Amino acid sequence: MNSPITTARMAFEAASLASRVVGELASGVQKAVGFDELLQSDSVESQPLSDSKLRTMIDKVAGAIRSRLEAAGIGVTPPVEVGFQRGESGSDTKLSVSAAHPRAAEIESILAFEPEIVDQLQQIRVGSKLDRIVVSHHS
Repeated sequence: MNSPITTARMAFEAASLASRVVGELASGVQKAVGFDELLQSDSVESQPLSDSKLRTMIDKVAGAIRSRLEAAGIGVTPPVEVGFQRGESGSDTKLSVSAAHPRAAEIESILAFEPEIVDQLQQIRVGSKLDRIVVSHHS
C-alpha cells in the first residue's frame, strides 16, 4: 500500500501532467484557428483581381450565361442582372437575378444548376467585391 506522501506525489504529478496536456491542446487549437484564419485571409481567391483579369472573367461568365439562356430560349433583352443575395442567416449567399427581367425566376432556376457559372460568379464577387454583373448583347 502506498504511503500518504507517495499518494500525494502521484496525485500532484497526475495533475501536473493533465495541466500540461490541456495547455498543449489549447495551444494546438489556437494554432489551428490561427492557421485557418491565415489560409482564409491569404488565399489566392481573396486577393483583389487586376482590372484586365476582372474584365476577362466577366466577359467569360457573361458569354456562358448568354449561351445557356439562348439554349433555353431566353433572350437577354432586357439585360439580365445576375449576382448573389445574402441568405436568411446572413452568412450564406444564393444566386439571384434582378426582378427587372420578366423571366427572372426561371433564369435563377437554370443558372443555379450550372456550377461552373456559379463558381465564376463567386470568384468575381470575392476578387472584386462586385455583387452583380449585367448580361446583355453588348456585355
